[in-house]
Amino acid sequence: MDSRTIQYYDEHCDELFALYEKSRSGPAKYFKTAFPPDSEILDIGAGSGRDLGLLIRENYEAYGVEPSHRLRALALQTPELAGRIWDGALPGLATQIRRQFDGILCSAVFQHIPREQQLDAALNIRNLLKTNGRLLLSFPKDRPGLDASGRDEGGRLFTPLVPEEIELLFERLGFQRIGSWVDADSLGRPGISWAALLFVLRSDQARPIDRIEGVLNRNRKVATLFLVTDWRLPGDNTEPAGIP
Repeated sequence: MDSRTIQYYDEHCDELFALYEKSRSGPAKYFKTAFPPDSEILDIGAGSGRDLGLLIRENYEAYGVEPSHRLRALALQTPELAGRIWDGALPGLATQIRRQFDGILCSAVFQHIPREQQLDAALNIRNLLKTNGRLLLSFPKDRPGLDASGRDEGGRLFTPLVPEEIELLFERLGFQRIGSWVDADSLGRPGISWAALLFVLRSDQARPIDRIEGVLNRNRKVATLFLVTDWRLPGDNTEPAGIP
């Protein structure tokens, strides 16, 4: 995850914590659709712990990771979250968390990952999921007010994401999309909408990595074209780390 973005969350943790806690969760309405009952869920980018707390109250065995140490410290003050949020960020989680989960929630995170790290981040997610595990991924579909380097006025990185390209990336790693939604911004900010994609991991066989990287650098039209192309070539044999 982008270091300047993590720094922003550290420096503004108090106001952001209060803002998140009083706002409704965008992806929460999809939790029961996304995750079967009693699933063990990892919330990547847990933030204030709002979504993690909702998962716990809906009787999921849920844990979170959050790279902002100050935001994480505030979240851990909530009794039900004690001991459930760890330090960590994409990419690199699979070497820190040596286990696999039934489901992963990755909400409002992927846009903060530089484009050149997105493939590694997706591989990490794959390696943290059990076969037939579910991934609920949400990110801004539209984000106005960014400078030429893709940063907002606070310095946070917002890598432009096209849902079709993200779908393609995860499909080439063995995922199948089984749900797709577009929602208005939960904070009511004009010009911002959110895409939510639900995937299931059908296989641990990845598609050719060099081709994925090429597609991620193409425009939306080309990415959409490749969605209907079936590359039946052998993938890599990356194995997830074992439970400590």
